[in-house]
Parts: sequence; structure tokens; C-alpha cells
Amino acid sequence: MEEQEDDLDMEEYEDDLDMEEHEDDFVPRLGMEFETLDEAWLVWNDYGGRNGFGVRKGKGNKSRTDDVIVSKWFFCNCEGKREIDKRDNLTKKSRAETRTGCRARLVLRLDREIHKYKVVEFVKEHNHPLQPPEARYLIPSQRKIPEIACFDIQVAASSGISPKDAHELHSRQHGGIRGLGYTMVDHRNCLRNQRKQAMQYGAAIAMTKYFSKRSIEDPSFKHFEDTSEEGEISNVVWTDAKMIASYVRFGDVVVFDITFGTNKEKWAVGTFVGFNHLREIVVFGAALMCDKKIESFEWVFTKFLEAHGDKKPITIFTDQDAAIGHALEEIMPDTRHGLCTWHINQNRLKHLPKKKNDEISKVVASKFYDCLYRYDEEKEFNDAFSFLMENVNGKGKKWLKFIYKRKEKWAYCFMKDAHTLGIRSTQMSESFNSDLKDYLNCKLDVCRFMEQFDRVLSQKREKEVVSEFEVRQKTPRLVFKIPILRVASDLYTPKMFELFQAEVELSMEAHIECQEGNTYTVGKCGVDNETPCKSKQVVWTREDQIISCSCKKFERVGILCWHALKVLDREDIKVIPPRYILNRWTRAAKVDTVVDVEGRRIIEDPMLDVRNRNADYFRILTEICGKVGQNEELAHLVRNRLLELRRECNEKCENLATTSGDGNPTPEHPLHLKKKNDGDRRSKRKPSCIEKKTRAKKSKDKTISISQDSLRSGTNPTQDISEGNFGCFSDLESI
Repeated sequence: MEEQEDDLDMEEYEDDLDMEEHEDDFVPRLGMEFETLDEAWLVWNDYGGRNGFGVRKGKGNKSRTDDVIVSKWFFCNCEGKREIDKRDNLTKKSRAETRTGCRARLVLRLDREIHKYKVVEFVKEHNHPLQPPEARYLIPSQRKIPEIACFDIQVAASSGISPKDAHELHSRQHGGIRGLGYTMVDHRNCLRNQRKQAMQYGAAIAMTKYFSKRSIEDPSFKHFEDTSEEGEISNVVWTDAKMIASYVRFGDVVVFDITFGTNKEKWAVGTFVGFNHLREIVVFGAALMCDKKIESFEWVFTKFLEAHGDKKPITIFTDQDAAIGHALEEIMPDTRHGLCTWHINQNRLKHLPKKKNDEISKVVASKFYDCLYRYDEEKEFNDAFSFLMENVNGKGKKWLKFIYKRKEKWAYCFMKDAHTLGIRSTQMSESFNSDLKDYLNCKLDVCRFMEQFDRVLSQKREKEVVSEFEVRQKTPRLVFKIPILRVASDLYTPKMFELFQAEVELSMEAHIECQEGNTYTVGKCGVDNETPCKSKQVVWTREDQIISCSCKKFERVGILCWHALKVLDREDIKVIPPRYILNRWTRAAKVDTVVDVEGRRIIEDPMLDVRNRNADYFRILTEICGKVGQNEELAHLVRNRLLELRRECNEKCENLATTSGDGNPTPEHPLHLKKKNDGDRRSKRKPSCIEKKTRAKKSKDKTISISQDSLRSGTNPTQDISEGNFGCFSDLESI
């Protein structure tokens, strides 16, 4: 019977063998001696590969006194015969025969005097054809994926390279598929085994291991798990150093949105995003949620604020989910809550359909659009909405009443004084979610989900680095070479300077009228230079250099409007007053030092030094390999030095792992992820007659299968079902 040997690193034995000895030393022969069985197996496997046949290990005998293997058999993989299977008559297509009863073998026996294994029998004749040289790499015993190749396979998979493309890339690097040493099937199996090993203790343990690893790499990394007494994890929130630093600088306006279909657990992914000083998307935090209940959102918002030192945003935008609204009222009562205008407009298309050749429908659509984006006076808004209520009937009118109750969260006239940075919808968050879905899908487990999420995050951050490089490298072009623009070009980031310069251009075309005291009326003429546009009231206090415009653009976006700039020009003010320069829009927005909740200085990229060191090592090794590859003596010297260095590094790593520990949770704690209850998401479609009959039949079958214990307890299960108290049947009544 074949016995299982201890797994040993065959590469170490291969490295220890002197490969410059005569080739006959690698051809088995009678009387040949080996120090260990692994050394003998290496020779037998190499001999089989060079001659075109596969090998396998056979039985071995152990000594009864000291439990040492005293004899061992190595065979050709075609040795023996397949046993008769009684199920063959039921098999439509049987597997092909691979055993031919080949007698080729190598038998070793332990010599107790010299403590070595000797070859006592060697049969080299085969009763089957041998493989040609071009096909010998396909022999199973010759196909082995080295550890470094496994690492390359994992890196390629996490980078989004398909197994087919990665296998072709690796084969080209090794001079062809024969030099690679393994096939496409082996490549996929290696990737599958890596993922299986990562998930061997379940998704919850894999997630906590990932968080533990990130905490070691990043001391400022924060993560929270909502765990029940049964060991179920239902919600997760995490932030890293970069997210914390970005929130400190740019967390005044936050957009929160959730997306589905990104992982195997069917959990929703919630992202907290915002604008940085370059008006690009930055991420403040992320969450995984099992459900969309109010309690879950309250827990997520609470932990998000806890990770950021309980600093609340000024304004937060979400969709029209009622559970999110209730949670925000409880957790962030002082934060301004805005609804996504894009979603509202899409709902308008559903509830207020536009009919062909219907003038009323066109006017209704135009009026509702103006309520969303144009009317800046409450009277205009109320008059327009009254018109909508009079000309819309049925479900559309009901929806208008519903949305009117929340007008403070979406109408322009009510949101014009809110600090929004120009944001009116959750499209920014959905843009990030769209990028996520390019890399995520519903088949990903937790480990692969985290890998791909970090990958998208890294790409966003790399784009930010490129933008900051261009900010320092380029200077914006001035349309008018006036003092206020010269100062603003050095002060604002390029995109904000473009917005500010556009306001200056508009102020050049405006006309101004002085009213009583320090009040001005600023406006501009229409296209025909006769029809005046709507003017704004601007109040200027020279002593305190305070300016206020009725359009509220500075309060909303953070830059002065053209109405205020016209007044400053009238008052001969050539620079922007300091109080109207928001640091978040300036080039120096990221100069300051940020600390986390524990008071530690945040290093936004804690792994930067590690990556730089690795890149430096790779460059050195590449340079050495390029120089010594053509010289056999130098190559042998470098190889021996690298093998010695590898042994020392492995010993050091083992010592460090022993002293410090891995910090990973043990599988003794039965953590697991809470299963998503798909029954909560009811379909609006009415069930058909066939579905009703099927459900009634299932209900009847379930009633019959009630256990005897419930019958002994004196309860009437039929009565429970009729009252809607049996399992999920109470939900069927409401569908």
C-alpha cells in the first residue's frame, strides 16, 4: 500500500545537488547510493522526464523497531492495471485506460552500516510508447509550479489579467511554454487552490485576516464589525490612513450611495466619497451591509463618524431611501441632508410621463425641471408646483405630494444656501460605483472582493497623484492680466481657477447700480443688450470687508460670484479678501499635517517605502542577471550566492514569525457572515395562477411534515398557517 511521505521542498534538494557532475550520475543503476529517499526520487523523476515517461511513488516498508523506512519502490506511472468497476455497465463513456502493467521500476533498500539507500533492482524496459521530447513537459510528474511562479500567478490575477493572458505572458518570459514547466490547467488549479486556502475557514475569518494584515501595514487603519451573539457579522465599516486624511481636509460635503451585485455574499457596498481640492473624487470610507434596515444604516454612520473622530460633514447627499433618511436624522441631526436630483428627475419620467404632441406634458416637464434647478425664490417654486398639482392627476399627483413634503432637500430655492460645493446628486458616488463594477461581480468571494476594491482605490489615488504633478508642473493661462487673476492663479488649483476666471469674465459684462447705503444691484443685459437679466442684491461692508450676495454662491460653492466681484471692482479692491478664500480649494490644501483619533501623525501611504525598496532590489537583480547570463562561471557564482542569501532570509523570516506571531484570528471562534435575506426584497409583480397553486401545494406539504413534538405540545399548526403565523406565508399575503 502506498504511504504518504512528509512534504519537503524539492527545490532545496535540487539546489544542493551538484548539477555539474557527469550525466551518468543521474541515470539509475544497480548499487547506486543515495543519502535520502527524496534524493533518489529526484533522480528517478529526472530520469523519467528525460526519457519520456511519468513516474510515481509506490509502497514502502518500515522497520518495526525504529519506524524507519527500510525499502521503497518507485514505478512508471503506467504500472499496474485498473480494477474492475461494477458501475461500468451504467457508464455511457468510460475513461480511457492509462495503466498497461509496465514493469519499469526502481527499488531501494536501506544499508544500516552506511546509513544510505542502495538500488537493489532497476528495470528500464517499458511496454508502452514513450513521449517525444516536444511533449515531455505535459507529463504530470514533470509539471511543477515553483513558489515564485505561484506568486506571479496571484499578482496577475489580482491585477485583472485573465489566466489565459497571464499564462501566455509567463511562457514568453521563460522562452516558450515548454520552458515554463506547467500547463494552462495547472495555472488555473494553482489559482483555485490559493483562493480555496484563503477561504478555508470561511468568509468571516478571511475578512478579519485581511483587516488584521491591513492594521499591521497601516497603524491608522480602522475597521468595525457588527457582530451578534451568534457570531454573525452583518455590517462592516473600514477606513485607511488616506481616507482619514482626505476626510479631515475635504470632508465638508459627503456623498453616500450603495450598490449591489459586487460579491458572492450579495451584500451591498456603501461608499462615502467627496471632492478634493482638484475637484476629483476621493473616498472617505467604505462599508459592507447585509440589509438596508434603519438599524444597519445607523450603525454604519455611527462607526464612520467614530473612525473620523466624530467629525460630522456639513452636507450629505443620498438617494431617496427612507431608511437612510431616518438614520441620518438620528445620527447626524445637524448635518444638511440633500437628495439626489438625478434620481428625482428619473422618477419624474416614471410618474409624469410625457405624451406625444401634448403641450401640457411639455409644460409640466419644463416646470418641474425649473423647480429642480432654476427657481431661486420660494414664491416662484410654489406657483410652479401649484400649476403641476392642477395639471397632473392619478399616481403622478400622489407622487408630487410625496416629493413636495421633502422639498427642502432637493429644490434649488431651498438648497441654494447649503454648502454643497456645486454637488446636487449622487452621480459622483455612482461614478465610483460604476468603476467598482468594472472589476467586481457577484461571483467574487470576500478576499477577491477586497483585492479588487483596493485595486480600484489605488487607480483613483494614482490619478490624483498625476493631477497633483500637473498642478506643480503647469501654470494656468490668464484671459485678462489683471491683479485679481494673477493672485488667484497662484492661489487656486487649476480647475477652481477656471471657475473663478469665468466669474471674473462675467463681472466684466455686468452693470451695477448703487442703492441705499452699502447695497448694490448687479445684473447684466440679455442677448439683445436691451432685455435685462434678473439682478442680485449685494451688500458690502468696507470696514470689515464683508460681502454678501443674494445668489449665495460663495456659501454654496466656496468661490465669489460675479456679482460680488463686480462690487469689489467698483470699490477698487484688487485682491480676494482672505475670509473668502477656502483652503480646501487652494494648492496648499494638503500641506498641513493630519493626526488620527489616537493622536498619531498619519502617513497617507505607509507602504511607499516598502514598494520603493522592492523596486530598487528588482532593478539591481535585473542588472546582475543581464550581465552574468552569458558567462557560465559568473552565473554559477551568482546562483550560489543567491541560494545562500535565500536560506538566510528564510531563517530570519521564520524567527520573526515565531517571535511576533501572525496576529490572525484562529478558527476556534465560529465567526461567519450573516446570510442575506432575499425575502425582504419583494417583487411588485403579481403572482400568476400557477404560482399561487404551487405555493398552496408547498404550504400543504409543509403542514404535513410538522414534527411530532409540535403535535404533542397541543398547538394547531393549521390554525397558525391560516392566521399568517407560519414561516414566510405571512409575507405572501402582502405581495
